[in-house]
Amino acid sequence: MMRRRWVVLVLVGIALSVVAAWPAPAPVQHPYFAGLKPGTIENIAHGGGQGHAPPDTLEALQLADAMGADVLEIDLQLTKDGVLVLHHDDTLDRITDMKGPIAAKTWAELQQADSGYHTVIDGQSFRGKGIKIARLEQAFTRFPAKRWVIEIKNDNEAASTRLCQLISQFDETNRVIVASFHDGAMKTFRKACPKVATAYSGDEARLFLIASHLRLSRFIQSPGVALQIPTYAAGFDLTDPHFIATAKSRGLKVQYWTINERKEMRDLIARGADGIMTDYVDRFAQVR
Repeated sequence: MMRRRWVVLVLVGIALSVVAAWPAPAPVQHPYFAGLKPGTIENIAHGGGQGHAPPDTLEALQLADAMGADVLEIDLQLTKDGVLVLHHDDTLDRITDMKGPIAAKTWAELQQADSGYHTVIDGQSFRGKGIKIARLEQAFTRFPAKRWVIEIKNDNEAASTRLCQLISQFDETNRVIVASFHDGAMKTFRKACPKVATAYSGDEARLFLIASHLRLSRFIQSPGVALQIPTYAAGFDLTDPHFIATAKSRGLKVQYWTINERKEMRDLIARGADGIMTDYVDRFAQVR
């Protein structure tokens, strides 16, 4: 029995030695973050700044830009005829006066929708004000110098491939981070556009989180340049100092969503967040 214990202890010691000696991957770098001063905490307009105007609209983006957003975050859906449009939901029902899935509509049909139909902010209705669904080309053209976080909502190759084409066409390679909860969409996009920055997918972020807590993150390669995460998930505190420090040691930017309360913004600044995704760009501009 004693001999067996010694064998186990020796094997554990060898394993720990291997872990300690295993070289950590080099910190990731990308031109997307070039020029940022150390300690910069970016103001990221979630849903284009949907606390100020209907979500994912040019009107919201315009207000967010004027309020000082560093980055514009938008969601993309693919239409029946292959057009990438700014829209969060798979269906039109919650936001517009039309119904049904966007994937079943053509771009021409979507032009009939009122994107302000259900939005009321501070008692102001946006119904009937001519707010339309926008296509990605319009956003790139309207804001040629802005940096973007773009989330692919469709879990299919066509959306990822089309996004890659438009990023190249508009010379946005170094001004975009692409994100998606769909691993397949991320895999397709990374293969098509390997030079464009990407965020960790949901599964990738979970793996990094677990590895970080087990002190095994050095064994995990970095598939992206940013962790775009909530403050809590599956019982884990994602604002834990060790987790943030581990991510930063790998060169990753830690960006939190969706943060709308000033106190929480201040807390995350103190903890070392690199970016705050918020519906209210003006609030974070005041806090920062």
